[in-house]
Amino acid sequence: MKNFKFPKMDEGTPILIPDTKEIWRICAFLGAVFWIIAIVLWGQQGIDDTILFFFDEMRIAKDPIVVFSKWLSSNGMAIITILFITYLLMSKMMKTLDAPLTIYFYTICSFGISGIAGDLLKLILARPRPLAAFGSEILVWSESAGFAIPSGHATKSIALILPFILIVGNKKILHKVIKIVIILIAGGVCISRIILGAHYLSDVLAGIGMALIGLPLSMLFANMVLRKAQKEQLPKLSLVWGFLLIFLTAVFMVL
Repeated sequence: MKNFKFPKMDEGTPILIPDTKEIWRICAFLGAVFWIIAIVLWGQQGIDDTILFFFDEMRIAKDPIVVFSKWLSSNGMAIITILFITYLLMSKMMKTLDAPLTIYFYTICSFGISGIAGDLLKLILARPRPLAAFGSEILVWSESAGFAIPSGHATKSIALILPFILIVGNKKILHKVIKIVIILIAGGVCISRIILGAHYLSDVLAGIGMALIGLPLSMLFANMVLRKAQKEQLPKLSLVWGFLLIFLTAVFMVL
């Protein structure tokens, strides 16, 4: 793997920063694809409305799937954060958990930058939520106010897992299982927003696209900061990043 140039050794041992240009290109392309699909769906509206009303009878009947979606929507990101913090603590005792400690800083940057950018873009696009558009015609299991696109839950949940999924190259079974679990949780959060009637399908797709496009910007910022740090500082920095990740997750969950 190619690496960025490091400072002189007498300045301390540099942090290994991976060449992430290929990841940047792939994420930017996929993010644009998701946004294009979302805009097309928003423009013609038919598929969005059909999927929205498909789950309405389940919402009225208080179907277990809707009840579970409500719980997952509220707690999914917190569960992912708990898994990450557990991983961080366990990695100090188990050699099989050998992801680079910098992954937590990448995660914070991805989660924070994509989340803030998505919320700002939501204000600019100003798309009404399904409840505002249909009123009493549908039942909505969500107290979320504000505008719809991109979905904040979709943006933040996907942004939360992308660095771990794309940067951690460990091929051991345990890492594969962790990746599958967090993908399922984040994907479930995205789907739950549609089931609850809080968002259209296009809102969720735009949220995923927002997270994908935001990752290259987040990694660019993170790499600028990491170049100024030293490898010897990583153990203490990783703990700070872990606590900051918990704080950010708690803040964004109530927004």
